[in-house]
Amino acid sequence: MPPGAVGYRNSSGPSMPHEAVGATSAAISAANNHTRMTLEALMDAPSRELQPHLHPKKLNGALWFGIDPSVHKFIKTTWQAYYMGPWRSWKFVPDERKDKWWHTFVQNYYWEARFNDDVYNKWKVHTQTTICGKISKKKRENQNPKYISEDDWTTLLEYWSSEPAIKKSKDAVKYRTSNPDGKGMHKHCAGPQNFLKIEYDMMVESGLDEPPPYTEFVRKTHTRDGSFIDGRAETLVLEVEEAVAQMETDSVSETTSTAATPSRLLLNQEFLKQGKTSRGRVYGIGSVQQKEFILTASVHASLQRSLDMDMCISSVETHSEAVNNNVETLKSEMTELKENVVAMKDEMKEELTLLACLWGQSSEFVVQPPLILPDFFMDNAAQKQIQDDITAAAAELDDGDYAVEMDGLELMDTIHGIFHNPNLYFVK
Repeated sequence: MPPGAVGYRNSSGPSMPHEAVGATSAAISAANNHTRMTLEALMDAPSRELQPHLHPKKLNGALWFGIDPSVHKFIKTTWQAYYMGPWRSWKFVPDERKDKWWHTFVQNYYWEARFNDDVYNKWKVHTQTTICGKISKKKRENQNPKYISEDDWTTLLEYWSSEPAIKKSKDAVKYRTSNPDGKGMHKHCAGPQNFLKIEYDMMVESGLDEPPPYTEFVRKTHTRDGSFIDGRAETLVLEVEEAVAQMETDSVSETTSTAATPSRLLLNQEFLKQGKTSRGRVYGIGSVQQKEFILTASVHASLQRSLDMDMCISSVETHSEAVNNNVETLKSEMTELKENVVAMKDEMKEELTLLACLWGQSSEFVVQPPLILPDFFMDNAAQKQIQDDITAAAAELDDGDYAVEMDGLELMDTIHGIFHNPNLYFVK
């Protein structure tokens, strides 16, 4: 199977459930072998293509994590139906139980093999957060949830009453309400809505095929009645917008790549730069930063990599447009050149016709003195000038043997001299 489905482990990022990836040891158990083969069969089952499709770009009506509530609901329902243990978080859930949850998800959704890693990572994150969120809520309400037995709930209550658990809880509250930069604790006005869903809805409303810049998204989620409710978010947005405005002003008088880069990408680039936190996340955009999460990289690095790719694509598109414009200009110039060549040929034809008229009968450009000119030419000096010019040109070719065929280039020089100076030869 492709990485992310089976047989894949990564020490620097999340791994597949224990029985989904199998062991790398030669002493792997028959049970684990069977489970791995079972997952392979599930992943390759043709019937999966009939299930709802998952795609990060939601192509052809596909679903995706954080955007479509049905996916979130299915994940929550799955683990609640197969929980039944004193496990206060994902960390303490047995591998066997995680495997069942994952297998259930695999059987009920379809995605392309290239998204295996991404789908598993998103599934795991959503499972972790819903377990933590639901159990924490029941703890605050002091209410035993249906999916945990009374004995297991009692075990959890005993742990939460212990000194280590109380200290950990206080530290978490202190961190959430901290005010390191003097701008207040982090607040937003999005309510329970997933930030990914808000971003997607903004993209749909705009009619564009790309999400809004981070600055616009943070304005949407951190303002009420046009005013920011989060001081740090306000400062971040204003400073980013000011920095990008200065970049665009500077690029007007300079030839830089900034001038050709869309404002959305410049805003996102500056936002990632100024919004990075000490924990490697990006302030103010919530789950949006997990959209491009890569297993082997931090959240910030994943977003930066995705942004770099977008900027590279934008640069290629800009240069491609410039090349196309240059090609069109070249085509226009070639057309003009062809027209000029045709005009020149017509002009040459007229000149040759005139010369043939002067010669009276020959079309082979043979010069034979004395040259007899028609009556419309001036007498004496003008007639003698023409005869001398042609005779001289012929003489250069054959040492005075006038009865020869003149070279085309020499002949044309002589013709041009006659045709373009009619005042010397023709009677006014």
